[in-house]
Amino acid sequence: WGIAAIGGPVGGPLIGGFAVQNEQWNWAIWELMWLSGFSLLLLIFFLPETSSANILYRRARRLRVLTGNQSLKCEPEIAGENMTGKEIAMISLIRPFTLNFTEPMVFLLNLYIALIYGLLYIWFESFPIVFEDIYGFSLELEGVAFSGILIGAAIAIPPFFWYLHKYVEPQFNSNGELKPEIRLQAACVGGFFIPVCLLWFGWSARPSISWIMPIVGSGFFAVGTLLLFNSVLNYLGDAYPDYAASVLAGNDLMRSSFGAGFPLFASAMYNNLGVAWASSTLAFLSIAFIPIPFVLYFYGESLRKRSKHARKDF
Repeated sequence: WGIAAIGGPVGGPLIGGFAVQNEQWNWAIWELMWLSGFSLLLLIFFLPETSSANILYRRARRLRVLTGNQSLKCEPEIAGENMTGKEIAMISLIRPFTLNFTEPMVFLLNLYIALIYGLLYIWFESFPIVFEDIYGFSLELEGVAFSGILIGAAIAIPPFFWYLHKYVEPQFNSNGELKPEIRLQAACVGGFFIPVCLLWFGWSARPSISWIMPIVGSGFFAVGTLLLFNSVLNYLGDAYPDYAASVLAGNDLMRSSFGAGFPLFASAMYNNLGVAWASSTLAFLSIAFIPIPFVLYFYGESLRKRSKHARKDF
């Protein structure tokens, strides 16, 4: 999932660049429609239900049909019958906001992930400046320059899976549960790759240095994103299992908001500061957030025990 979060934004310029260069700009919109339509059909017919409450409800409904006993009901169904419309609206629309701003762990990690997403999109604005203006790439080749990020993600997957198998899986208890803070070990490492990428990319993007160097540097962003996204989102789900949907909805809202807002000042920043110092500014901003997973790794358990919503019985 962490790879898909950046694979889409990276794949867009890669595919769209060739379409726009050889056809017209609206071909990129047609491609989006084809891919989105295919994904929608795939999800409608093949995406399995994973909500335990919904699975229990369907099972109880089947049992009522088979036995004719209309009194057979599951606990989530009984709870749902007693809920008012206001309570449903509060859970669906308000709770993601309240958890995001009242739970320090949720707020800090959502803010960090949102920052990474915002940095990704504002950093993308520098690619035309670097590869078209500095290195003279065509629109097609400028899209290919994004492939360094995908290659970085592909390289990071095998060692990350090995780490999960070797060090994380043995720490699950007999009930298949894991202390949430263990998830943050990879995030503590991943945070360092983001500033490395931005500094490498920004200061190697000049005519006197080969175009391959910024592309190599861009791969470190994928490594950092893979480690951060997988660690943080799994941590939030483990720490707030009863409120996972609301917590992750809040994460998605903050992430999307930063992704939409940061590019608004990207062009002005890169034009005024230049590629090197604009990228350095983003790197310094990411460095300021590196301590967050370390703090929660060491003090997250005590924060969970004080929380009204986090799980405490690990």
